[in-house]
Amino acid sequence: MKFIDTAGLDEKVLHDFFEEKWSQFEEKQSLKQYGYLVEHEGTYKAYFALSPVKSNGLWLKSLYMKEGVPATFPLAILESAIALAKEKEGESLFVYSHQTTLDTLLQMIHFKRVDTPAFAEELLENRGSWWKIEVK
Repeated sequence: MKFIDTAGLDEKVLHDFFEEKWSQFEEKQSLKQYGYLVEHEGTYKAYFALSPVKSNGLWLKSLYMKEGVPATFPLAILESAIALAKEKEGESLFVYSHQTTLDTLLQMIHFKRVDTPAFAEELLENRGSWWKIEVK
């Protein structure tokens, strides 16, 4: 598994990965600037972004995986996102979840459920849970 920083890639690479969904995204520049493609066995299998937020934190968002990825992919991506957040000298990593399976996985790897962070109060409807892990 290899992580490719999308900031330096041609936008066509992201367009090809997301196919027709790419044209529907509103924050294309942000997705390109803060994104990572996950290469596995020579092809891009997943994408996520580590967007900076207040208080020197990072928000793992826009996690997208193609069909047929190994069952271990979500865990490997989360653990790698923690390592990347440390490399970027972030103090904490936030994840917004609206799936019980993801909630369980986050709890397993020591994320803590938190109240909606100030940076997100106006961004999302509160249908899920916010999680945070200190990475510093």
